[in-house]
Amino acid sequence: MNRIIKKSLWFGCVLMCITILLSCEKDILDQTPKDSLTEETVWTDPQGATQFINAIYGQMPSGFDRNYQGWGKGLYLLDGVSDDGDVCMPWTHSNEMQTGNFLPSGTPWGETWGDYYNLIRKTNVALENLGRLGDESLRNRLMGEAYFLRGFIYHELLRLYGMKATGVDPTGVPLINKSLTLQDDFQIPRSTYDEVVDFIVSDLDKAASMLPKKGQIEAGRATSGAAYALESRVLLYAERWSAAAEAANKVINKEYTLFADYRTLFLTKNNQEIIFAKKFQAPDKTHFWVNNGFDVINTQPSFKGGSDAGWGGNVPTQNFVDCYEMIDGKSQSTSPLYNASNPYVNLDPRFEATVVHNGSTFRGHVMELYAGGADITGKPEDTKTGYALRKFHEEQYPIYSKSCDQDWIFIRYAEVLLNYAEAKNEQSGPDQTVYDAINEIRDRVDMPFLPTGLTKDQMRIKIRNERRVELAFEEHRFFDIRRWKIAENLLNGPLYGVKMTKSGNTITYTRYAFETRSFPSKLYVLPIPQSEFDKNPAAKQINGW
Repeated sequence: MNRIIKKSLWFGCVLMCITILLSCEKDILDQTPKDSLTEETVWTDPQGATQFINAIYGQMPSGFDRNYQGWGKGLYLLDGVSDDGDVCMPWTHSNEMQTGNFLPSGTPWGETWGDYYNLIRKTNVALENLGRLGDESLRNRLMGEAYFLRGFIYHELLRLYGMKATGVDPTGVPLINKSLTLQDDFQIPRSTYDEVVDFIVSDLDKAASMLPKKGQIEAGRATSGAAYALESRVLLYAERWSAAAEAANKVINKEYTLFADYRTLFLTKNNQEIIFAKKFQAPDKTHFWVNNGFDVINTQPSFKGGSDAGWGGNVPTQNFVDCYEMIDGKSQSTSPLYNASNPYVNLDPRFEATVVHNGSTFRGHVMELYAGGADITGKPEDTKTGYALRKFHEEQYPIYSKSCDQDWIFIRYAEVLLNYAEAKNEQSGPDQTVYDAINEIRDRVDMPFLPTGLTKDQMRIKIRNERRVELAFEEHRFFDIRRWKIAENLLNGPLYGVKMTKSGNTITYTRYAFETRSFPSKLYVLPIPQSEFDKNPAAKQINGW
């Protein structure tokens, strides 16, 4: 944490960056001389203040560009280490995340703690200095954005490094609400989980009161709807059911609607379902390397681009495939539509939009994932589950031909509907509004409405499965199975894939255990990296680390 408190050096870097940004924007005859740029001129200049906030947005880790601890170590989605996914790239630290076989001195995503606290410091600096900005409208909006971003970052820290517990145990994260100086005490203990939740909600309420609605500000910036949507998630995780439903209800049937096509909503920038997203735009802002990104990482090695091939990436498990209902609304095990010889027909349409399977057409090629098929290369990066991931891919472009710049959607309207349904059901059972929220999502893909007369427990099962299908590989499952405290039941033992053998024109599909995982209870949270803990031992490791 000490690396974020060197104020003079840090501010010098900020001034240098803003100088460069301003020099690109202003008339050459109307520039502030570089040797006279001061803290005062940055915060009294609308462009300088805006660029400062812009930099925080740009540095927010996402599923497409999270810190990867050196070459390739973290190049996978969090759902790739849940029961829904596997990671084909053997050089990553995914195996450690799947087993808990690591120490705080070598924790996966080891830079994340420090990165987030660095961003929190920047939001604190902004909130302390934006009052100098003369433009009242811009000042209020940027302050609203800073409150939103600080709340968002604390939520990310809390769900990675904290856990809801009974009593007043210090199971949250350290709360820092000002920019620290060398005169401050850096031994900052964890706050309780509920104290951090209260802090986040306070920030988001302030943000909602200061921010415009969707459509009244450029895409990618926080809005009042984004503040309430995030608040619904934060309160859902905290099991404050009534407050979570109330926050979600402030978003439902307002300026957001479900996008018509589930497959392309992740590729259609700024569509009406997106509530908050990290913006990418080639060539200036791509996922990471030029002509690399999500598509290259998550395409099977049988696909070539120039002299290189796909990296295998994140792939679905059979456990995940099993959760899809048939188009009659029944499970695969009970529906008369299920055909073991042709297991992928008549499934929920979201299956084809999410999963590449044997016989799929993917990037213009019919996939052969059976033993001896064209897409089993013998490389370590081959899928072990018999599946690959389609979601998020721009399939119309050959890999390596285009820099990947899909936006990462942090929050979308379907999640808010799911948040509402779960919170309302847990609060008082499945009333009509719970059915309406889930059925609206199912109706988009022509799935049957839920059967009436469900009990609270039955509806809970339906809602959890709907979240799993609808939000697949958007990094919700990783956290959902933790907050529901079911990860130990799902991830201690074998995970399954499918083996395929071809004889003539007949393919036989056989379920098999492709690996055995372990989930020690401490893996419900990540440890504070040892290097950060050494700087602030008052923060105390929790849950066995």
